Amino acid sequence: MSSCMFFEKLTSLLGTGASPASKPDVKTAVAELLVTASLIDGHMDADEISVRDRLLKNKFDLDDAGLAKLNSDAQQASENAVDFYRFTSTIKDAYDREQREMVVEMLCEIILADGKIDEHEMNMGWRIAGLLGFDNREWVMIRKRVEDRSKTNKSD
Repeated sequence: MSSCMFFEKLTSLLGTGASPASKPDVKTAVAELLVTASLIDGHMDADEISVRDRLLKNKFDLDDAGLAKLNSDAQQASENAVDFYRFTSTIKDAYDREQREMVVEMLCEIILADGKIDEHEMNMGWRIAGLLGFDNREWVMIRKRVEDRSKTNKSD
C-alpha cells in the first residue's frame, strides 16, 4: 500500500478528510444519529423506534412514506459508517447552536427511551455532544433536562 493510500485510509478512519460529496444531507444526518443511538446498546427496541419516529416526523414534518424512506436511508448509512464525524459534521455545518442543542435533546430522548442509559449510550451521547460543540457540563445539563421532562411526562 502506498503511503498516500495509507494516509487516506487513516484519515478516513479518524473521521477527518471526508469529502463533501460523502456527507449526507442534514435530514439523513439527524436520522443516522438517531438510528445509531438506537442501536448503540446492541438492540433497537420498540420504545426507541417509537421515539425516533415521533422525533423525525415532528422535526422534518414527514408523512409515513417520507419517514420510511428517511429511516431506510439512515439505516443504510449507519451500517456503512466508521465514525460519528460523518453525520455530526453535517449537523454542525447546517445548524446553529440552538438547533444543535435540540438535536442533542433528541439524542437524549432516544437513549432514555427504554428507561435506562447503559455505558455505551452514555459514552456515545457525551461524544456526540462534544462533536456538536457542547462541553461535558453542557451535555450533563441537556441530558438532565430531558430526563426531568421525561419523568414529568410519565407522571402525567
